[in-house]
Amino acid sequence: MSGARPRSELALWLALLAGFSPALAEFARGFADGSSPPSTLLAPALIAVWVWRRAAPAEPPRAAGAALIAMGLLCELAGIALRTWTLEWLGFPIAVTGMALWLGRPSWRVAVLAFGLVPVPVSLEAAFTPAPETALLSAACAAWRAVALPLSCIGPIAHLGERHLELGAGDAGFALAWVLAQLGWFLAVCRGAGGVRALSAALAGAAAVLIVEPLAVAVAVGLFAAGSAPAALAWLSPGVWLACAAGTLGVAMRSGALRERPMRYWSARATSSTPETGRGAD
Repeated sequence: MSGARPRSELALWLALLAGFSPALAEFARGFADGSSPPSTLLAPALIAVWVWRRAAPAEPPRAAGAALIAMGLLCELAGIALRTWTLEWLGFPIAVTGMALWLGRPSWRVAVLAFGLVPVPVSLEAAFTPAPETALLSAACAAWRAVALPLSCIGPIAHLGERHLELGAGDAGFALAWVLAQLGWFLAVCRGAGGVRALSAALAGAAAVLIVEPLAVAVAVGLFAAGSAPAALAWLSPGVWLACAAGTLGVAMRSGALRERPMRYWSARATSSTPETGRGAD
């Protein structure tokens, strides 16, 4: 395969990054001021794992990708004009998905994971506070009191003697649901699922937060009762989503979905000669 096409594709990706440099710079600054949660780095990590282990099978290029690129750039410009960072940043994964569709590789099903770079809006996390975290903490405290731990809960705060553990809006499960949705999508795509099945897996992953978050809070309360409030908070974030990510990768490895020999992405065959271009389509 000639090196002209990989070089031209690389140039287009670099041009896309340059076009979104204001949004990317703002995203990077967010880690300095704490507005960009560490869980947003899971998305590029999953994309990197997929591309490295599976070489991102090519698909037929689709002209609709150009429209998505344009839409992403418009979102960026509108976000800058309106000083709405979420809208500005949302344009990036839209454009990334569009570029993947337009070029045919990596698969758009892989590129969609870039939406994980967009954190759950703070306004959504705080919309119902403190009701969700209060309910989660109350259930956890009740469970631990059943084994004779003298815990008391007032609102989103657990008390044990002179010590206390307070849950915030970020512990209500919205951010974890977003992470679990990404992991569900990733695992489904690893197994060759098309868009519809991958979406179903993502929704199932998000719904799993109804089980995972109460268990995570219960573990955090146990760590707090054992005498380590910092460990409890570290477990809630980033401990829980890191454990879920590690578990998902473990399942993917055990199922054989990620056991292929690593190969260079640019050595993949051209779309026209790849017999798997339609694999996994719904």
